[in-house]
Parts: sequence; C-alpha cells; structure tokens
Amino acid sequence: MKTFIRLLSVVAFITLTACSSNPPMSIHWEMGKNDVTPGVCELYYTITNLSDEPITNEGWTLYFNYMSLHPIYTEGDQIRQTELQASYHSITPTADFQPLMPDSSRTFKLRFKGNAIRQTSCPEGFFLVKVKGENGKVKSGKPISIPCTYAPFTRPEQMKRGIVTWEKTPYADGAYVYDYVENILSGEEKFVQPLLPQPKKMEYTDGVCEVAKAEIVVRTDANMLSEGYTMIITPTTITIEASDEAGIFYAKQTLKQWGEVVPCGRVTDYPDLHHRGIMLDVVRNYYPVDSIYRILDIMAYHKLNVLHFHLSDDEAWRLEIPGLPQLTDIGSKRGYTVDESECLLPMYCGGWDPNAPTTANGYITREKYIELLRYAGARHIRVIPEIDMPGHMRACKKAMGNLLTDSAFDARVYKSAQNYTDNVIDVTKPYAIEFIDHVVTEIVKMHEEAGHPLTIFNIGGDEVPKGALTKEEHQAFIDEVLAILNRYNLQPMGWEEITHFCPAESKAICYSWLNSDTQPLEMAEAGYPVVLANANRLYFDFAYCNHHEEKGLNWGGYTDEYRSFDWEPLIHPNVIGMNAQLWGEVIRSFSQVEWQICPKIYGLAERAWNNRSALTLSEYNRLVYEVFVPQLAASGSNFHIQQPGVKPVAVDSSPLTVAMNKVMEGGEILYNFDDGEWQVYSAPVAVLEGTKIVKAKVQYLGKESNTTWLWLEEEHKVDAGAEEKNTGATF
Repeated sequence: MKTFIRLLSVVAFITLTACSSNPPMSIHWEMGKNDVTPGVCELYYTITNLSDEPITNEGWTLYFNYMSLHPIYTEGDQIRQTELQASYHSITPTADFQPLMPDSSRTFKLRFKGNAIRQTSCPEGFFLVKVKGENGKVKSGKPISIPCTYAPFTRPEQMKRGIVTWEKTPYADGAYVYDYVENILSGEEKFVQPLLPQPKKMEYTDGVCEVAKAEIVVRTDANMLSEGYTMIITPTTITIEASDEAGIFYAKQTLKQWGEVVPCGRVTDYPDLHHRGIMLDVVRNYYPVDSIYRILDIMAYHKLNVLHFHLSDDEAWRLEIPGLPQLTDIGSKRGYTVDESECLLPMYCGGWDPNAPTTANGYITREKYIELLRYAGARHIRVIPEIDMPGHMRACKKAMGNLLTDSAFDARVYKSAQNYTDNVIDVTKPYAIEFIDHVVTEIVKMHEEAGHPLTIFNIGGDEVPKGALTKEEHQAFIDEVLAILNRYNLQPMGWEEITHFCPAESKAICYSWLNSDTQPLEMAEAGYPVVLANANRLYFDFAYCNHHEEKGLNWGGYTDEYRSFDWEPLIHPNVIGMNAQLWGEVIRSFSQVEWQICPKIYGLAERAWNNRSALTLSEYNRLVYEVFVPQLAASGSNFHIQQPGVKPVAVDSSPLTVAMNKVMEGGEILYNFDDGEWQVYSAPVAVLEGTKIVKAKVQYLGKESNTTWLWLEEEHKVDAGAEEKNTGATF
C-alpha cells in the first residue's frame, strides 16, 4: 500500500510539472568552506518544493554544469551527485531521500574535491527531467528549467583560501590591494606621448600640425623593415615612408591615436615581433561573429596583427564546412540529449534547449567567415584558424557518428585535462585523414575566395590524454596531417606539445603556453619558431586578481593589465611573436569578452611591439587609465577597472585610521563601515569604534569596481578556526 501511495505521489508530481510552465522546485546555492578535509570543499544546496505535491525519491533527475569541482558521494546521503562528463553533473535522490512536502525546503551539504574560491564560479544551467514507466518502458519528460539563486560570499572563510589549496597568491583584501596600487604608482614619470604601443624613436622640432589640414604624402622604400615606418611631420605636411602597406597603415594608426593635433618632428618605428595576436575561443561559448569586428578594430588601433581563431573543441564545432553538414547541424548545438544524435551534451551555462539563443548554440557560416577574413585583412590582421587534433575532438567525433570512432576504440580508458573520457578520434581509421583533408581543403578555399590566402594552419595538438593513443598511432597521424598541410604550402602551428611529434625541420610554429622559463628557450634553440603565450601573463580568461567577486579561471595564476606589461619577454632570433588567449569557459556574453580583454590588451600591444619597453609601470598605468580606458568608455565598449586599496595607517592620536588609494587619477572612492551608508573618500578616515569590516569601491567613467574588504577584528582576519555554518543540513 505504501508503495502504491508513493507511486501515485510521483505520478502526480510528474503530471503537474509536465502540464505547468511553472518550475516544480527551486535551488539555492551557498559556499560553505574550503579544506574541510585536505583538498575538499563543502557546499550547500537548498531545494524548495514549489509544486502542490510531495517530491519523493523516484522519477526525477536534476542536471546542471559546474566546472573544476568533482563530487564525493557518501553512502547514506539523501541525494547523489554524479559527474557525468567534464562539467556536466546530475543530482538524483537516493533510497534514503525523505519526501519533500509542498512549500518546504531542505538543505543538503555536499563535498567536492577542489576549492570554490569565487562566488562567480557557481553551478549553472539547472534543469529537471522526470521519468516514468509506460508499457514496461522508461520515458523521459521534457526538461524544465529550474531557477537558482546564489548566496554572496560574506564570511572570511569563504573568501580566503584553504590552507592546503595550491593557490599561493594572497587574497586581494584591502591591505594587499593598497600595497599593489602603491607599487604601480611608485617611480619617476616623464612626459610620454598618448600612444600604445610607443614608437621606437621620436625626435621633436618646433610647432604642431593639424592633421585634418595637412598634406599627407606616402612613399615606399623596399629597404625599410617590414611593418616599420617613418613619419616626418611639419606644420603643413606629413610624410610617411614604409616598405609595405602594413607600415603605412600603422603610421596612420599612430596619427589616429595622437588625435587632431600632433607634434612636429620625426618618428621612426617598427615592431620587434611580427606575430602580435589574440586567440578567441568561440567554441566553449559562442558569440556572433559580427561582434568580433569590434575586437578587430581595437587590435588594429594598437597594431596587433593576428587573430588566432579557435573553431573546434570538445564542446562544439563552430565553422560551416561544405559537404559535412553534421558538424554544425549537431556539433554546434548543446542541450538535453540521451544519445547526442541531435545535439551535444550541455556544457557551461547553456541549459537544456539546443535551439535557444544562448552562448551554447551557434556557428559561423561560410559566408560570414569570408566576410570576417576581408574585414580583418583590410586592417592588416591575419586570421589563423585552429582545428585542434587529435585530442579536443569530442564535438566532431560525436557529430560524425561512427566515422571517427568505433566501439573498440571507445573502450580505451583515459581522462583528458578537462575530464572528458571520449574526446580523441580513432586516428587509425582511414576516414580520420580523409576528414582532416576535407576540412583543411574547404578552409583553404574560404581564404582564397576572401582574397587572403592561408599560409599557416593551427592543428592544436595539445593535451592528448595518456592512454588514448599509442605513440606510434599519434606520430603516424601527425605525419599524414603534415603531408596535407605541405600539399597546400601551409606552415603548421600548434601548442608546445606538438614538438613531440613535429620535427624542427617542419618549421612548426610553437605556442609556449605553460608557465615555464626554460621551455620557450629550449624550443627556440632547437630551431622551432616560437610564439610566447605564457599562461600567467597572457591568458586573458584568467581572473584579474584573487578576489571572490572576480570572474575567470586561475589554474595558472592571474592576469591583469599589469601582468601583460610588467615582464621582460624572451628575446631570441626564433621567438617570432606574442599571443594572448581568451578561452571561452568563463564567457557568458560578448560584453564579457570585452571585459576580459580590456584593458589587458594594452600590455600585450606594448610588449609585442617593444620587447624592452621604455615605459615605466606608472607611465604605462597613466596611459591606460587617463588615455585609452576613457576612449573605451566613449566608444561604448565594456572594460574592467581596478579596485581600490584600504589600509590601516597611524594618523595623529586617532585609535585607528584607514587610508585608501586607486590607480586612476579620475573617479572617486566610495567606502562604508560594516555595510553602512556609502561615503566619498577624500582623506584618511578615522574608523568608528567596534567596526569589523571596511569596504571600498571605485566609480570611474560609469563603471564600478569590485568591492575591496578590510577585516579589522582579529577573529575576522583568518579562517583557520572559523565556526562552521549551522544549516540544518541533512546527510
């Protein structure tokens, strides 16, 4: 009888939610604490029953995405969380699950391997699927989107890192940021022209020139350095000399940056590196190709000349290839699926609907790609496509069915860096090479039609998991791929792992992306052309700093506008370039693309053009925040601004006083004590007795920075003995 009643409850729950547009439940997520045991964090999920029927332990599964953390299941828990594939997770009730009555909530405490260090890195895309039996068969209902709310980080143990986590960078609290800002602002400053990158040499004479009224004379000189130029500026004439169209274009960008009136004199300029690029990943999360034009305009304005286009990966295939409609019919969409015959599994934030206009879905048509090539070419930007192989190929593998794999190959056991267990193609299949040949051929045709013939093809070649291929299989595949590229006179390019399979005589261009000081030198000494792509300097998808409100990854460190500038890149004849990467895992809109890139792009532009920049850190900072960030604001672009510092200082006889600072001259700092009223900061402030937390933020050019926290009471400064939150959680 009890079983019958329980079954009726399940059927009622399924019927009600299937017929209603209202979600049957909601989720509330809250961070607990890192390192509850070594390397394990604790999180809280609160489920609220919004329906009119009990939620029992039968007939439902909750799906969602959560990056980087791996669930730990303990017998006796009422719910079980499973990592289905990479970031795709499910929650199902166990036999111990107690019915959740209407309008009731229950909090579950779950543990994960890893650390949760940012409130922006939360589970996303929740949806519910009900199942029921009909005629002896199990049938899934239509997915239902489930709302989720998130508790902000408010306790020190949430923000500060666990004692055994690998992360060594201090949390960006008030005192840390204050010292960081002071370092940026310190040092002597001289007058510098409002230009990035700075020209190699500027010699001034008396007078100025109004550009709009001046005669511009252009001359070519084949003996000059490629992409270099000279400008002789008088009050009435601007003479540009260059060896090529690119040099002429860059001279005009210098004039454009200078503005309406420029100083008279002579400018001599040329780049130190001829590959100055940005990689955009439109695979993990997609944004319309037309929006990329805005990035191309910023790149051209600062003399960057390579768009490295990451077009395929495990999570999607984003470029239309004539003759292979499956790649985009299936491989460009993500949503709820049992067998991935119509779309790929949900990843990141896309949710369950493969036809929804989200960042999960979409692709670049052949026509749009050709238009992009022409737009970029007009700005002297080369587009280098990347089709990553033989790993990172899950999307095309699933889209092409058994053509790129079979059951025997799929039985191989491995796990990729992103926790995929099936992202390598069977390179021994004859069709594998036919497939690559077809893709390369069609992309070559697109570039030819655009009028910008392809000369370099990026084959990726990174992170092939151990156990997926034998060394002999891997080598034979790469040899055949190199033969295809050679047939089209294409220079191979890839991540630094390709040195294991591409000999130096192949002239394969290698991206040095790991945080190693020796690897790029070793590759250059071995004869490989090297592009510097250091993760801890040039991965623009990394968070700006170690702060709980920042968006972004941090597995290799943090990158802000200063990290991309404040270093001395390797100088070697075989170091041909510098490339920043914007991987798409953290991207949720094109607005965030701009936010992750700007103002980091300025350090890349200066260092790629001038390896040994003459700018000091403070001079560079002034250019960024007083010249170029205001231009971004005027153009309507999105951008990030640095948060303020807050530090206790001794002033007269005051018991406790705090000083605040910021990197920009303009704008203002707002502060409060213990979440009181926000006030404008003008001078060191006496702290009210009993204050526990001082908070501060910067408002500048219509933007607001993240809020800096400074804990004043001793028990708020450390997390080692923090009291565990009492949630009434069930186990």
